[in-house]
Amino acid sequence: MNSKTTTIAVLLVGVLIAVAWIVASSKDQPGDLLGNKGAVDSDANAEIEISKQSELTRTALAATENLETEAAEKDWDTLFSQSPDDPSMLKNRALNRILKVDALAGQVANASLEAAVKQQARSQLPDAIAGARAAIDQFAEFSADPVIPVWMRTRIDMQEAALLPASMTKSLRRDIFTQLSEAVGGPIGKQPSSRMLGGSLIEVLGQMEDPIDGLPAETLAAAAETMRLLSDSHPENLFFALRAARLNIDTKSETAAPLVERTGSLARAISPMIARETKAIGMTPEELVADITAKIKSGDWSTAETRMLQWFNVLNGTEIVKTDRRLASPHPLDELSFDSLRRLSSVIAGGAPVPRGDQPIKFEMVPVQTPVPPWIATVVDMDLDLDSDIVTIDMESRIRAMRNDGDGVFVDAGSAKVKFVPAVIVVADLFVVDSSSPDRIRSGGTSVAGRHDTLPCLVLCGDDGVQLVCVDGRTETDDTKRFVFVDGDTGLGDVTGVVAAVAGDLEADGDLDLIFATKNDGVRMFVNRGNRTFFELPRSDEDFGRSDPVTALAIADLDRDLDLDLVTTHASGKVGMLENLLHLQFRGRTLDTISPVAGASQIAVEDVDGNVSWDLVVAGSDSSAIVFSQTAAAGAWTVDHIETADAIAAPFLIADVDNDSWLDLIADSGTASIGPWGFSDISDGSFGTERSEAADFNSDGAIDFAAVGDGSLGVAMNRTASPGHFLDVRFKGIDDNATGRVNHYAIGSVLELRFGPHYRARIVKSPSTHFGIDGYDNARFNAAGNVRAILPNGLTQTTRDIQADTLVEEEQTLKGSCPYLYAWDGEQFEFVTDCLWAAPLGLQVADGVVAKDRPWEYLKIDGRQIRPRSTDEGDRYEFRLTEELWEVAYFDEVAITAVDHPPDVDIWTNEKVGPGQIATPTIFAFGKSDRHTPAVAIDPLGQEVTDQVRRVDGNFMKGFDQRLRQGLCPPHWIDMTFDELSAEGSVYLVMTGWIMPADTSLNIQIDQNDELDPIEFPSVWVPDSESPSGWRNAIPFAGFPGGKTKTIVIDVTDVVDRDDVRMRVRTSAQIYWDAAELVVQSSPATFTTEPMELLSAEVAYHGYSARTKADAKSPELYDYNDASTTPRWPPLAGKLTAAGECTDLLRGWDDRMVVIGAGDEVRLTFAMPEKELPTGWVRDFVMHNVGWDKDADLNTLAGQTIGPLPYRSMTSYPPPVSESEEAEKRNELNEIHRQREQSFRDFWFRPTESL
Repeated sequence: MNSKTTTIAVLLVGVLIAVAWIVASSKDQPGDLLGNKGAVDSDANAEIEISKQSELTRTALAATENLETEAAEKDWDTLFSQSPDDPSMLKNRALNRILKVDALAGQVANASLEAAVKQQARSQLPDAIAGARAAIDQFAEFSADPVIPVWMRTRIDMQEAALLPASMTKSLRRDIFTQLSEAVGGPIGKQPSSRMLGGSLIEVLGQMEDPIDGLPAETLAAAAETMRLLSDSHPENLFFALRAARLNIDTKSETAAPLVERTGSLARAISPMIARETKAIGMTPEELVADITAKIKSGDWSTAETRMLQWFNVLNGTEIVKTDRRLASPHPLDELSFDSLRRLSSVIAGGAPVPRGDQPIKFEMVPVQTPVPPWIATVVDMDLDLDSDIVTIDMESRIRAMRNDGDGVFVDAGSAKVKFVPAVIVVADLFVVDSSSPDRIRSGGTSVAGRHDTLPCLVLCGDDGVQLVCVDGRTETDDTKRFVFVDGDTGLGDVTGVVAAVAGDLEADGDLDLIFATKNDGVRMFVNRGNRTFFELPRSDEDFGRSDPVTALAIADLDRDLDLDLVTTHASGKVGMLENLLHLQFRGRTLDTISPVAGASQIAVEDVDGNVSWDLVVAGSDSSAIVFSQTAAAGAWTVDHIETADAIAAPFLIADVDNDSWLDLIADSGTASIGPWGFSDISDGSFGTERSEAADFNSDGAIDFAAVGDGSLGVAMNRTASPGHFLDVRFKGIDDNATGRVNHYAIGSVLELRFGPHYRARIVKSPSTHFGIDGYDNARFNAAGNVRAILPNGLTQTTRDIQADTLVEEEQTLKGSCPYLYAWDGEQFEFVTDCLWAAPLGLQVADGVVAKDRPWEYLKIDGRQIRPRSTDEGDRYEFRLTEELWEVAYFDEVAITAVDHPPDVDIWTNEKVGPGQIATPTIFAFGKSDRHTPAVAIDPLGQEVTDQVRRVDGNFMKGFDQRLRQGLCPPHWIDMTFDELSAEGSVYLVMTGWIMPADTSLNIQIDQNDELDPIEFPSVWVPDSESPSGWRNAIPFAGFPGGKTKTIVIDVTDVVDRDDVRMRVRTSAQIYWDAAELVVQSSPATFTTEPMELLSAEVAYHGYSARTKADAKSPELYDYNDASTTPRWPPLAGKLTAAGECTDLLRGWDDRMVVIGAGDEVRLTFAMPEKELPTGWVRDFVMHNVGWDKDADLNTLAGQTIGPLPYRSMTSYPPPVSESEEAEKRNELNEIHRQREQSFRDFWFRPTESL
């Protein structure tokens, strides 16, 4: 095989991408058009027709997903004329027409629209409804699932009922209920898909229910029984169980008791969170459920009803109920079928530009000599030289390192005795990214560029327990010390009977946690404290994995809601899921739409067909299945189609071994390519050995693997002729800044490769992730290719113009902070500062401890940064408030005041992050003679830094020499000595600086780690001769500058020693100081103020400003005029303020607010002050904002939703259940203007051309 590898080392900023190009050739492979229609004619005309039909299908799907139903309808009608009996196409055509009815009905009901627009929509509805019903009937003829047409018809009937006069509406809704009740009670009610009827059933019951009298008597009993049947058919759905329990209590039926108990059992998964709510009732969740059940059994129905309402209110807003409600009430987009597109794509995959490989896959087994026959092997880069080494364990419980010396040569590099022979080995770096770690591997004091530099850790698991072993692969390490055993209490001591294990960041706090499937104890999850010690999560869902033991595990964000879920196979052959509900809460359930696979013992998560949705590959004792899926929204993963193969069985290895960009399965019986077509025919060749992970042992760009069998170790070297081009991607966590935000190898991240019109995605499971890219040569790939990484904490990073051997490190930027303020400077908008720092919502500073929010602020705007802008109406001051990070901003009031003063007077506000009592609204005016710079300033190392803090000049003083986590450093300080002060006058310490904050996930990580102290925010110390340190903490919390460079004023009048004027400002926060001064003032200097009128405010889209940074100690700044409009952050659920005018919402603090998300901006225009600026004076400004900011960090409470809205009188966030009525009023108050949603598909966008 001829190969050529080009190497260029380039240091950038997160993912090591090695690209090597190999001369490749490929041939077209014909397939079946739309499945079983017979062999496709191989002439050019047939290929053209297939391509056209594929493109039209793709275009129609894209238009439907974008809710462009008119454009999509034309395409679906054309496809209908071409394939009138294709169930997939017929389903999508019907769904598109349903969406059209939904859109028109929404316009009719939209109070914010003009009457003429609403009337026009109403006039179009009859034809749209008739067209939808006709399309549904046509689909029903060919649908294999009888439930879906019933759901479709019900949805149209309910839309029609809402438009009819009240007298007709009641009758029609009764009919809808009757039809649904009969369906649920009939044969189709037993089908897994009947779950989708439940949402419609509950919705129509809600519409029939009187606010005071409830449901009509003649309906109540039938409704209670129907909901009981539905809950019994879907016992894992809490949404159903809650409704069924309440209805059966209303009918005074004893069947209510087991339904209430079911709600308690299902809610155990979130018991820690809901316990905070039930505490207000004086009970635990378990006690409340027991009390309701007891009242039912004793016949105390009134109390039972009251308690059940309390229980319902506690649960109704939780993630588990929201998830179950979505499962019961699918959006039409959830049901889109990609089956016909997949079949067409499978044909196109046999031709250019990305063909399926047509060369037989060949491996040569190269023996590797070991002193003792091995039992199990795994792949690890122990010496961090970017090639793969092998670690084996033999039946004598001896672990051995086999170092890769190249060209298929492996040498014994040391061995050691372990406690037992494991059944499973997991390779994981169990330390967080921390430059202070003693286990760093160094080369001459500096980490080797482009390489990870911590000791890889092996988690050995089996019947006898778990043992942690690190591999020290350094060449200077003696072979007898090659393995380092993690001693002490790791927290894993009682884990036994392990049959499967995975590592992943369960709570997105930056380190890898461990999950074990055990024979007798179900699934056990252990949370990493960041130091290789663990604590176990409560096993709230004890039945999952016990009655039906788990046989295999895989970890991935299956439903693209950014948290990592677990998918499982079970002894019964069923496929299950441990769904991540955030905040270390998991709910186990069976994926009942997937048929059991006999003897299931292996599962993988891959995007097999490239449709931007994770598929499952499941293998059993004598067959395998590909579960094709589609994901229409976050949390909405649905099964689209299942392909099976009898010739492929577990165990398998999955990789692209011929670099044709499609994945291959290597099984005992041979290899098969998988893609949109399902399984290809299996190739010749038997691999009846235990296979390790895929690895490129000889760095030729072709995937190899290690194998253990018949008492010997071998390496299967890939000898496939002319493999295509490839791309290897390697992550490296930042080494020298200790962000702590992402684990070293970014395990669990999503890697998306786009080249030309093509899309491939993999989940990072090991240090190197391999993509085949087939016939794309270097020039074409560099021009068209890019890799996007979505990291486990939500950060995204795109690498374009990919070159060979590029090193890109984890991007050092914020994912959440606060909105930005820009001002017109006479020529363009320039960055001024960031806002709302004192009002974080749902920010946990430790587990269950939420930071207080103060929604008002007063920010100084330097007059030199802003100039009036000439308009047709006269001169105006213009500002922009932007939201550019992964968060939501809520602005209730925005006001600006002009402050005029002499040029030798400094104006500051009392703004600082902290409670209201230390930030009382004040304008300070300090004359030149009152201000005193330090005579001497000293840092913690005793070095003089006086020049760095004498003036505001961007020359920042850094008091720390290392960072423990982003936002957390060892305690550091600045000691300042000032000249003697006068005996009279107030004294103020004025500090200018900026802070790099931690976020909720980092706070959780810090809280979990007993070796780390909480962040210590700035305090002011004064000399004290009686203290051992010579200092006394005079002001324990002085506040801190919020975000980018700001000035805080601290009143030290009562603590300063006027005879010994020394001050120490101490903190462990990551704060950089720019200037310090002491002000002594008997009376304020002269200044005048004048409010400025808000003339207009408008919500619009801005995008994401380019970032700039002067040096390592300076804050990141932003160029408003260089903005990308490509979505940078995953979408959040909920509604934002519609684009357009919003002035009235910002005029006063009235709980009517502007709500904006990532990429949005508010354009503000203020009138000029009426008073002329006095001669010789200068003008500054003070911006007064009332609002809040919510980071979308996965550990922020309610962080993944735009709601609930904050409001002035709320006592905590999210608002407690006791304030649910008040919270709902605020939603209603803002309902009219909140009409916009963030697009799931704009972020998770699909290929625009053929696969």
